[in-house]
Amino acid sequence: MKFRFTAIIAFIFLIFGHVVRAQIQKIDYTTTDHETLKINRISPAASSQSDKLSLDGQWLFSENVNKAPCTKDIQVPGEWVMQGFEVAKDAYAGYQKSFMLPKSWKNKRIKLRFDGVYSESEIWLNGQKTASHLGGFTPFEVDVTQFVKWSGNNQLVVKVKCSSLADSLASGSQYAAHPIGGITRKVYLVAIPKINFAYADFKTQFDKDYQNATLSADIIIANEQKASEKDLSVRMELFMADGKTKVMAKSANIQAGIEKGGLLQQNISFEVQKPEKWDPEHPNLYMVKLSIMDGDKLADVIYKRIGFRQIEVRGNQVFVNDRPIKLRGVCHHETMPLRGRSVNDNMWEKDVELFREANVNYMRTSHYPPPEELIDACNRLGMFLEVEAPFCWAHNTPVPLGTPLYHTLLVDQTLDMVNYFRSNPSVLIWSVGNESEKYKEYFKETAKLVKAFDPTRPRNFSQWGPAADDGDLEITNYHYPGPEGPEKFKNSKRPIVFDEYVHLNAYNRQELVTDPGVRDAWGIGFKSMWESMYRTPAILGGAIWAGIDDSFFLPDGKAVGYGTWGPLDGWRRKKPEYWHVKKVYSPVKIKQLSNWQNGQISLQLENRMLFSNLSECKIQWSLAGQNGFIQVDAKRDAKVTTKIAIAKQPSSNEKLMIKVYDPRGVMIDIYAFNVVPSIAEKASTQATIASWNYEQKGNILMASTRNLQVQVNLVSGDIEKVRFKGDRIWNHGPRLMILPLNGWGNGTQMTGDNLDIKPYTDVCKNRIVEEIKLDKSLKEFTVSIKESYTEAKGTISYQFLSDGTLNVGYKYTVQKDVNPRQWGFVFSLPESFQQLDWQRNGLWTYYPKDHIGRETGTAKLRSDTKISGPAGPPVLPTTAWRLDRNGLGTNDFRSTKMYITQADLTNDTSFFSVISDGHQHIRAWQEQGSIKALIAGYSNMGGEGFFRGHARKMDKPLNSGDLVMDHIQIKLN
Repeated sequence: MKFRFTAIIAFIFLIFGHVVRAQIQKIDYTTTDHETLKINRISPAASSQSDKLSLDGQWLFSENVNKAPCTKDIQVPGEWVMQGFEVAKDAYAGYQKSFMLPKSWKNKRIKLRFDGVYSESEIWLNGQKTASHLGGFTPFEVDVTQFVKWSGNNQLVVKVKCSSLADSLASGSQYAAHPIGGITRKVYLVAIPKINFAYADFKTQFDKDYQNATLSADIIIANEQKASEKDLSVRMELFMADGKTKVMAKSANIQAGIEKGGLLQQNISFEVQKPEKWDPEHPNLYMVKLSIMDGDKLADVIYKRIGFRQIEVRGNQVFVNDRPIKLRGVCHHETMPLRGRSVNDNMWEKDVELFREANVNYMRTSHYPPPEELIDACNRLGMFLEVEAPFCWAHNTPVPLGTPLYHTLLVDQTLDMVNYFRSNPSVLIWSVGNESEKYKEYFKETAKLVKAFDPTRPRNFSQWGPAADDGDLEITNYHYPGPEGPEKFKNSKRPIVFDEYVHLNAYNRQELVTDPGVRDAWGIGFKSMWESMYRTPAILGGAIWAGIDDSFFLPDGKAVGYGTWGPLDGWRRKKPEYWHVKKVYSPVKIKQLSNWQNGQISLQLENRMLFSNLSECKIQWSLAGQNGFIQVDAKRDAKVTTKIAIAKQPSSNEKLMIKVYDPRGVMIDIYAFNVVPSIAEKASTQATIASWNYEQKGNILMASTRNLQVQVNLVSGDIEKVRFKGDRIWNHGPRLMILPLNGWGNGTQMTGDNLDIKPYTDVCKNRIVEEIKLDKSLKEFTVSIKESYTEAKGTISYQFLSDGTLNVGYKYTVQKDVNPRQWGFVFSLPESFQQLDWQRNGLWTYYPKDHIGRETGTAKLRSDTKISGPAGPPVLPTTAWRLDRNGLGTNDFRSTKMYITQADLTNDTSFFSVISDGHQHIRAWQEQGSIKALIAGYSNMGGEGFFRGHARKMDKPLNSGDLVMDHIQIKLN
């Protein structure tokens, strides 16, 4: 057991006239023998004990407290804007709350804790100004003991201004596209003994074999009574996670006394034999109980959940518990559609649960520190964190360097973050800021202080390029490196993390309004990128931008925010990208090696988990009424082959289903394999062939058989009406579409009264029919149209067979350069064809039933949900994301289904069916009283600018003189 003693200055109280101003209390903390940091006090007891009085709930409010009293009701925590209040830019809004203190608190110190007030505040209690604070995302506390009343109501007033240098440095309101002022996180009072813990930090370090560990606690004891104290001792006890099963305990007397108002720093440590390690796959926690004994009496006690976890940077890799890690991440904002940046309803835990279900093992808290609830959830559920200081595009804000204001804004906010979260095993990396220049001027000192304060974790400067930190920090990074990134940085001398990468479709809003299928196509590029990253040791990993849609619905109906860029929408519904994240990040890969043969099926299993053997997973299979478990021994990165015994031959439509559960019991993957081939037989149609009859009236040619009638306009060259057994199936057309990529989205923020983004369904322009050829035989009817558009010229041919089969062939020469999003022909069907059925070849063997990219599915044009704008539904939806709709139809109906083998548009009695070999794609939508159907020979991942590097790999630019050609087989019945 070791002790360290350091002289500590007393708390300072400044007197201004009759107003006592209690500055945010600072304590000195010795990090080495030569370095001392002044840090804002955050009492450990406030987070660990039950002697609390929550002040959350209804407060009184004033939009300008310097001009009008607080008389209006408002909820805390919360943003005032999201509750319908408008506050002038530089005005102080006012919050007022009455409270009574329990009599049992009278001989204790009373601390007032704010977890977040955005962004500049003054604290007034019973008419006296007690403190001020600058910074919207960091917690602070005020000792209000000398200001409280012990009988009757206490009157607390908090003056809050949204606009400040802290807001500007964080770009907080700019990012949210609305002022986020208010008491945005919880607020409460806590009573602690006069002899108490002012600071406590717990660290774990393993021996060279990573078996046994040292648990140490750096503590500062405060004597906040009017007399000195000598007879003190400290006791540290370690329990299992239940807080009851004791592992070990040690006590030590404090040799030096503490003067009144003084502080004493100590270090206490002991060895722990073979503790269970903490990692995201095994989030093993212990409970530490730390007590101050005053003679035989308990003076103070705190509790903290800790994990035995050690981080090391070795060369260009990061090791946790002696294992090199790979970060499968997302960026995380505090966001709720009707609350803005003020989160409630335990949404932090829900987010961690949703992302770990998607095989995410790392979250970056962009671009500010989170509340403690998120950290706690990550500790318990298993999730690495990169915790980021509240600075975004900070170079746009002038800060007077070397002044107290610089330290308040840059240093204090950064060290408050480290101080508050330092003892949590989930915290892996400290980020000193996001996408800001002026590293030397603004961040070099803060980065140095972070290292001095916490040498156990690596630091990062989350930037556009790897040289932004002048090579100072342990980790470097690159935002949006593109598919070339892994190769470019494979020899990086430091670990490199792409802590913003594979940006989801967001700013290409015209494409998104038109075709939500670009969200499904995104998975193609993401899969390719991750596989390359996974195989490159220097690439630490990446964080997808972003995790959750950042869009808000103001009380006046406006939709604001940066974008619908998450695999989860703001309501936490799973969007198409979510399944791709789960599959790409899946740490257990299973391949089918054989069909069912002689009662067996062969499989290959690959283990990509970081800390687990495959034997720790539960892998459950089912097929044809039989089920069982796959049990294999496979270390990290190993591939093993195994066989499943199935005595009875399955039918061709029965799939082998495999569900994989990780060591935490989380279902991390699902596979579905066809183990018996299907047999497709083509029946002869000779007996059904019927003769064609022809009749021409003016410019209209009618061609018909017993069941099929085709009407051709000999002037326009249009197939105007097609009927099968009397039911109209086809209106007119079709028209050639060569749709360019389109990254347009009406800016990067959703602002305005009505974000009216028009669909992008343009067909080729200025069509001129040059020649019509007819082949009017008895066995088939063929129409060939030679035509030209501004974009292309060529020929399309329709071959109608009497059984309802239509063969369409086309060949066009492109007349102007274009990089297309899709090309093909758009058919026009009656409005009654409001159901789309399809079969396709998907990226994965299994999809959830609500996924727009599922291999087999049915989609309806309409749903019971109300039409919503680009930001989605403005009220909490009760249906899946695929059923959201706009004027073109539901997300499911109007999204491109890629690589179809068959697709049917139907009105329940008649069918317009496309038969394909898997190279074609279909997109359907409602337009001007018709159902349009694009049968595309080419489709890609869309025009989102931040994803273009990945999507470009799928591009097929067309130059003048290039050919566009395809063959379409349609069955009308």
